[in-house]
Amino acid sequence: MTYAIGDREDGLFDVTATIAPDKVFRRQGLATRAEAEEWVEGLRVLMAALGAPVARAEPEAELPVRDPAWARRGAG
Repeated sequence: MTYAIGDREDGLFDVTATIAPDKVFRRQGLATRAEAEEWVEGLRVLMAALGAPVARAEPEAELPVRDPAWARRGAG
């Protein structure tokens, strides 16, 4: 599983987690990057219990989000 944290223009943060090849999960509208990182840490704990590692996606996957509604499109 990989994840990326995206900055939104409205100052909030979204986390996208992907289970290869096509399952995508999103957590939207986190108030701070620290809150987003805390959510990812909870995801790590859950996935570790299942024996699945969680890794940050490549840096280019963390480009700023231009459209805060992006998470409503193409959700897995």
